[in-house]
Amino acid sequence: MPDTHPLPFQRVLNSLFEAGKNNRVPLLSALVFGFLAHGFAFTNKLVNHDEVQCLFSKGATLVSGRWGLGALDSVFPNVSMPWIYGVITIALLAISVCFLVSVLRIRCKWMQVLAAGLVLTFPSLTGTFGYLFTSSSYGAAFLLAVGSVWLLQNRSGRYWLGAILCMVLSLSIYQAYVSLSAAVLVLVLIRQLLDGEDTAAVFRRGIAYVLFLILSLGLYFGLTQLILGLKHVQMGTYAADSLTFGLRSLPGNIAYAYRSFFLNFREDALGLIPTGFSRGVHLVLMLCAALLLVLRVRAMRRDAAFWLLLAALIGVFPLAVNCMYLFTAPESIHTLVLYSFVCVYLLVLVLADGALVKPAAGKWAEFGRRGALNTAVLLSAVIIFVNIYIANASYLNLHLRYENAYAFYTSLIGDIKQSPEFTEGTKLAVIGTWDDPDFYGEHLDFTNCLTGVTGFKPDSYSKERFLQYYLGFTVLFASEEERSAIEASPEFAEMPVYPYYGSLRKIGDVMVVKLS
Repeated sequence: MPDTHPLPFQRVLNSLFEAGKNNRVPLLSALVFGFLAHGFAFTNKLVNHDEVQCLFSKGATLVSGRWGLGALDSVFPNVSMPWIYGVITIALLAISVCFLVSVLRIRCKWMQVLAAGLVLTFPSLTGTFGYLFTSSSYGAAFLLAVGSVWLLQNRSGRYWLGAILCMVLSLSIYQAYVSLSAAVLVLVLIRQLLDGEDTAAVFRRGIAYVLFLILSLGLYFGLTQLILGLKHVQMGTYAADSLTFGLRSLPGNIAYAYRSFFLNFREDALGLIPTGFSRGVHLVLMLCAALLLVLRVRAMRRDAAFWLLLAALIGVFPLAVNCMYLFTAPESIHTLVLYSFVCVYLLVLVLADGALVKPAAGKWAEFGRRGALNTAVLLSAVIIFVNIYIANASYLNLHLRYENAYAFYTSLIGDIKQSPEFTEGTKLAVIGTWDDPDFYGEHLDFTNCLTGVTGFKPDSYSKERFLQYYLGFTVLFASEEERSAIEASPEFAEMPVYPYYGSLRKIGDVMVVKLS
């Protein structure tokens, strides 16, 4: 006899099962592509400069405006665990893809597969796994940002409150995902217009979405100032210097946002399209998208208001993708910040999904529709596999750098221990950086702009943590003031560079190693 009064946990599990069954295509596709691209990072401990330093922390939280990131300590403890945090991040993004497919009305199952692949293999996620200690938290922020858009589609007041709450929480974990929400909201409006919804209604929703973003940002900023005041701390220099918003700077920031958006298609500016082959594929894909858009609107025969609003939405789309440039210094923008660029692919899929509905009028128009549609699908698949290649090459880069650094510092520790001057109580100062092997620049140069992969150098500023955590060499290290004094001394200037004789020398009570 069936249970007519299921317990709460049974109702929850049944709801989750139904949701998973209804979204099994994007969900399973996201998991498959996620593990193809990033599985190596989950089964090996890969490190860069920050990952070395933050093995048991999440880095700067409150002082960088990320008070939500610090609040997640109880959910994601401060131990950077590759497998479990990697799986959690992929799962959170897979759920996000289901929300994206829903709000963008992508009905074709193959388009849903492509959407999952493009989101889960995008270089920004590869860069994020370079900072594994925050990856699961950033996955939660991504889900909250997309979830806020999903909630906005229900126009009741309580759903709007939920959307604002989700957006503020997302900002409190990682501020950059406001651009993701902004870009997805523009895509939602474009899809509604192309589906034939009333132009005036779509325009009103657009105004409401702008107010939603402004209100969410204002509420986040107010809460951040309140929390900083209650904790009696100030915004850190790094975060404070990144903020550039002002009415005078706004026109220049807008122009820079547009210029940077289109620059990604011409050169490897931020690691989003890091190979020449991929940039060529992207240019052809954009031409296909333009043709699909022209053929779609050509048959609609709408009024002037429709054309003006559609042109405005297409025109504002690059700004929505790059809206972080409106209030962030350009030098603070990097690969992780621009995950919103993935919405370029989602726009292509929205147009391709809509092109499946009915044939174009006319022989040549139908020929163009079929050609653009098939080419767009093919090139989207090519981009997915290029990004899988880039991700695995990037993780190989980190792995080789770790192996080289481990071997280098193991040899260095042996030399230090054998020095008769290294006695009990002696402090250690390892000054400078060692040179990378030549093969990085020769074979893996396309990772040079991908933040999280480039600038590994465990001795950038965290060599002491590397020696302690990864080589078990725990000694008394010289303070920053002591190292600065040694660097300015004539004795240090006379020393040759390691590994040559004299590159290890005791100056005062500090054993000094000169790497550069």
